[in-house]
Amino acid sequence: MIKYGPIADLAFLDWIDANLDALLRRDRDALAHAVRRSCEIKADVVGRDEREANVRAILNFGHTFGHAIEAGLGYGEWLHGEAVGCGMVMALQLSRRLGGVDAGFAERVTALIARAGLPVKGPDLGAERYLELMRVDKKSEAGEIRFVLLDRPGHATMRAAPDALVRQVLADCTR
Repeated sequence: MIKYGPIADLAFLDWIDANLDALLRRDRDALAHAVRRSCEIKADVVGRDEREANVRAILNFGHTFGHAIEAGLGYGEWLHGEAVGCGMVMALQLSRRLGGVDAGFAERVTALIARAGLPVKGPDLGAERYLELMRVDKKSEAGEIRFVLLDRPGHATMRAAPDALVRQVLADCTR
């Protein structure tokens, strides 16, 4: 549910940040609100793009990097949520390098992901292996990797990024 804040609703991001401890304790009221708001955001996005032609792809924030982690390690080594959480950190850093968000915003969301107990550093598969795996992602076109990135806090878009920037992100975000 953390992804919905950075891609679509900064007020929800603030709420998650303020209520993360209650969510981790599985407080019923907090969980009910978080699930309800997550479903509302997802329904709004899907309703605007029922055939997954464009905007619906933003729901895959963190997934391009995350799927590479899952495939590179072998499925089941990391949980899907762990891989996507780490992938969100990588996508935040790529968004920062492309001027979509500032370092403070990227650090804030990264800290929230870490507080949620998700990894913020990916496995060192090697940059070339990551790139190879991401080129076969369903969002890639003609070998060009397309990422869900933030062009500003609270707003995501899908775009390509130069391999050199992706390599920099991988160098900074892997162990």
